[in-house]
Amino acid sequence: RGISGVVSRVQDRELMEMSDDGMCLSMHQPWASLLVMGIKIHEGRTWYTQHRGRLWVHAGSKVPSEEDIRELEQFYRVHTGNEAIRFPGHYPTSCLLGSVDMTECLAQEEYREMYPEGESGSPYVFICSNPQELMIKFPMSGKHKLFKLENKLHMAAKKTLKK
Repeated sequence: RGISGVVSRVQDRELMEMSDDGMCLSMHQPWASLLVMGIKIHEGRTWYTQHRGRLWVHAGSKVPSEEDIRELEQFYRVHTGNEAIRFPGHYPTSCLLGSVDMTECLAQEEYREMYPEGESGSPYVFICSNPQELMIKFPMSGKHKLFKLENKLHMAAKKTLKK
């Protein structure tokens, strides 16, 4: 037990130790929202990164087509075996959506060994957990690959994560 009499769990400690240096990834919708909601947990890329820790997720400016949304939602119903998944009502663009904890970046070969039913066929796959959605979506434009959030925005975003 901690000083306050609250039992501290290992997960809490790991979460506190999870570094957050404001690294952000721009993604197209509807994939971006699905990642921040924890429906999507693996994000494929053609490049490797050494980044581990909190990864902020930015939705790019491209508005998804109804067809893309329908197809992707159906894919995740089948992939997860859960017909009752609650999908977002809309997929906002050009804004910061939330964050995930990036625990691993696996080459496809390793990924297949660890996740034989995995959803990504990309050369490198980011393994994500602890999705957290922002209550307020901050309007912003994205950048290529991984980039650092502007400091004021990063501070504001950290304060408004849904608990």
